[in-house]
Amino acid sequence: MRATRATRALAAVYEARPDAALSEPEVEAALAAAGVAVNKVTVYRMLDRFAAAGLLHKQVDAARVTRYALAPQGEEGAAPRFECDDCHRQFRLSQGSAKVQTALKQVLQALATAGHESLAVDIAVHGRCADCAHPAEGAAA
Repeated sequence: MRATRATRALAAVYEARPDAALSEPEVEAALAAAGVAVNKVTVYRMLDRFAAAGLLHKQVDAARVTRYALAPQGEEGAAPRFECDDCHRQFRLSQGSAKVQTALKQVLQALATAGHESLAVDIAVHGRCADCAHPAEGAAA
């Protein structure tokens, strides 16, 4: 992947907001705010290239909007996460992660034994984060 001004700006968007799961229009707006005007088709291509390179994780949320978030690395890859349905921030759920990882490995092994290939697991709990559920409390802190 070439290090163009647009790709560097896209990387900076996610570096500044590591918990964000952004839609294409949100990424396009963030790039424009950073002074990098890129058309919709180019933004989609960059997002797909970042996802293909394993840098971003592509997912469809409950409203059927495709969102892109930083891809977790290593053992965190299949860790469950909480996604806020309002602000779309994501929080990795580390509590009980070892047990979840063990269970996921067993499921993937069973599927592989049955001949299935290219397996991936994505566990997400949806709801409203504390900041969105109680905005007055977050402002008082």
